[in-house]
Amino acid sequence: MRIKIVLLFFIAIAACKAGRTQSSKGERNQSDQSIKRIPISDDNQINFPKKLVARFNITSLADPLDENASLGAEYKFAPKWSAGSDVAYIFSSEYLSDNKRTRGFIVRPFLRFYPNIERRRYVEVQLHYKSASYQLTEWLGKEVVNGVPSYEEYSTFHFIKKALGVHLNAGTSANLSRNKKLRLECYIGLGVRFKKQYSDKGTYLREKGWFPELYQPHYATVVMPMGMRLVYDLKSLHN
Repeated sequence: MRIKIVLLFFIAIAACKAGRTQSSKGERNQSDQSIKRIPISDDNQINFPKKLVARFNITSLADPLDENASLGAEYKFAPKWSAGSDVAYIFSSEYLSDNKRTRGFIVRPFLRFYPNIERRRYVEVQLHYKSASYQLTEWLGKEVVNGVPSYEEYSTFHFIKKALGVHLNAGTSANLSRNKKLRLECYIGLGVRFKKQYSDKGTYLREKGWFPELYQPHYATVVMPMGMRLVYDLKSLHN
């Protein structure tokens, strides 16, 4: 699964590169024919229309741990600044391979900076919050005293995971339509996440799997988010 995502990411990079090349050629040809002046407001700031953008994350559908459907919106409130959020619904998971059912959600608000007014490349700070519930049928510790269960019971319960983190991402985009409203965006980043995990009916210590330390009650890890998304300009909001 991870190999597929890495391949998808590099394909997206190639598509963005090709798209930028075509877009640059088109803009050069257009600039040779006519030169348009950008209106300047009274306060000497460039008077750009504010834009509302819809987002759909493609790679989240193949997330190696928690597969999810992610939708979001971005509000470009200044020539080089925007803010928004993605909200995702977790519908399947390989985090616990023997889980019977997975449900959860992810919220990722962000603040983005575009180094130039073309808004092709960007850097952003993104917060990450995840809440997921995995249904398991396992041996569960009961009547815990000083961290030690009095006995174990084979039962069905929910293993709950909550994660909070922060990411620093960088990305680029390429036009997919002639009117430049539909674009493909690809990104990569670095971040840290803090997880809290527990059972809703007793104590559960998972000791199987390749990395059993991932299921400790408290766990911190470094992450490298990467992927690609489709973005579409919904409308421009003029001042």
